[in-house]
Amino acid sequence: MKSVGFRVIGRAPAACAALALLAFTSGIATAEPKPMAAQNDTKSTRGGWSLNLTLANEVVNPVPNLAAAPNSREAFVTFEATAVASGGKTPLSDSSFTAGYQLGCQIDVSSGLQIGGGGAIAPAAAVGLSPGGPGVNVGLGGGLSGYLQTNLQPGVITDLPMASMPLSPGGSGMLDVTNLHIKADACGGPVTIRSFAYLRIGTDDERSEFAIYGDPIQI
Repeated sequence: MKSVGFRVIGRAPAACAALALLAFTSGIATAEPKPMAAQNDTKSTRGGWSLNLTLANEVVNPVPNLAAAPNSREAFVTFEATAVASGGKTPLSDSSFTAGYQLGCQIDVSSGLQIGGGGAIAPAAAVGLSPGGPGVNVGLGGGLSGYLQTNLQPGVITDLPMASMPLSPGGSGMLDVTNLHIKADACGGPVTIRSFAYLRIGTDDERSEFAIYGDPIQI
């Protein structure tokens, strides 16, 4: 009876670990594309131009990191951006229409790690929380001694333009992005992205800039 009891107890942790791994893997695999709300806004300039920007059919598809790095995030994005400039009295001499994403990282760990007093880049480093405060988990092998230290920097926000063009002679522009890849590396915390569309026009007597933004979403 004792040997039977021992075998049952001995297998239970392994079974629990297998179930936990299955649940974790299933959770990642079931990430689905997320449709985002459309955005539209209009601005009237002092020179009489009416500027309209639209973001539509936006879909964000967060996916597991291909390299399984704990401090990297990936997503595939799709959207349609439209710009229209009309009604101005003075002809346009310059225009620029751009659409893309802003990416926010909570903690930048790109400066790497110091190991035992020497500098070393550790792509598998990730900043986390432990009962004693912030800590570092490092994917390095071998017998390391001394100390481990990373220089934590405040969160950063980066613009990622994905498409751009001048407006047509008729004052319009369309930018379509389909299934393009976004990746954030060396980020020790949540990664949030937010779409944007930006329009700049210029005439002989004015210069005007205008932007709209989508809803933020974590990837």
